[in-house]
Amino acid sequence: MRGPARRSGSERRVEKDLQITLRDITGEEVLRIKRIWLNYPYNFAEPPYPEIRWDLAEIVDHARFPMAMADACDKWECRNFALESFFRFIEPERISEPGYLSAVTTAKLIAYCLQIVESIGESIQTLRGVSGFDGQDLLFQIAKLRETEMAGAEELSPWNHFLIAVRHPVLRWAVNNAVMNRWGTREYPVNER
Repeated sequence: MRGPARRSGSERRVEKDLQITLRDITGEEVLRIKRIWLNYPYNFAEPPYPEIRWDLAEIVDHARFPMAMADACDKWECRNFALESFFRFIEPERISEPGYLSAVTTAKLIAYCLQIVESIGESIQTLRGVSGFDGQDLLFQIAKLRETEMAGAEELSPWNHFLIAVRHPVLRWAVNNAVMNRWGTREYPVNER
């Protein structure tokens, strides 16, 4: 019986470099995340009707998904995401890759996604005069706007940015929790709490 093939030193180093482990976020990361501005005091705890309250740093800390120590956004000291900076720091094909984004960049992207959702809510109220909408309506509207966009507009499209960003499991979880806790759903309306 033959044992496993021996690997060269360089193969072992490459394999070790590819191993991604879970880690707790550092105190410095928590402080940097707490400085990220949100337009609303979102609760990121598990919906519906959570008994506890999680802030942005807490949901990122509770996430069980590997985070990089630093990424391009951290290196270039990107303060926040906007239309023109999204593709400067995010590679869509890598967004859901374990260890691609740092905890701080993940939090900044959560804040950016929530700004996009807020803008949809404001548009629905202003342009349509509708005030009775929920989180599902907002997310449906984002997908619908992305589908009806002009070809070639993807790079500066907040709807495209949103749909790319929520491929990341922590972003999807955080945005879902925040949207459900603020706007509710048909099954769990906000006003019945």
